[in-house]
Amino acid sequence: MKRKIWIVVLLMIPCFFVFAKKKKKQQPKVEVTKTDTIDYKKIGSPLPLVKFFTRSGKYLTNESLKNDAHLIVMMFNPTCEHCEDQAVMFKENIFLFKKTNLVLVAASMMTPHLAFFETNTKIAAYPTIQLSVDSSNFINNTFLYQPLPQINVYDKDRKLIKVFSGATPMDSLKQYID
Repeated sequence: MKRKIWIVVLLMIPCFFVFAKKKKKQQPKVEVTKTDTIDYKKIGSPLPLVKFFTRSGKYLTNESLKNDAHLIVMMFNPTCEHCEDQAVMFKENIFLFKKTNLVLVAASMMTPHLAFFETNTKIAAYPTIQLSVDSSNFINNTFLYQPLPQINVYDKDRKLIKVFSGATPMDSLKQYID
């Protein structure tokens, strides 16, 4: 009798493993995904959350920059001659910017130099060119560490569609201006 019980038990062990294996296959696979951070430097990435402080004392945010046109953000250094030249070029072609938002953003540590930049470029006379400093880590998230100025172009849905580094002629930018 003991022998029969042992034989039954021994025969059932393989059945148990086969049954357990089938059960395991039937269970849905749960994929563990790592929360990836967005690479805001890649074409197609969304505009990160922004908070730019203007010299007039207001903040520019994603909400205040919304419209049905492109957004052009120029990251610059107020002591950079190429950046001054680019700003003057924007100023001279401001008539092209009917709907496109144009924002110039410097690192917050450059705040003391903004007056110098405004004096040299006379950009304060053009309120549609919004001169600001970054207080939201935008520059760290989007700067490619290539020559300044860096111009990021976002479409109306605020997805990055083009990045220019260094002096950029208006002919290259015109197709992105509404």
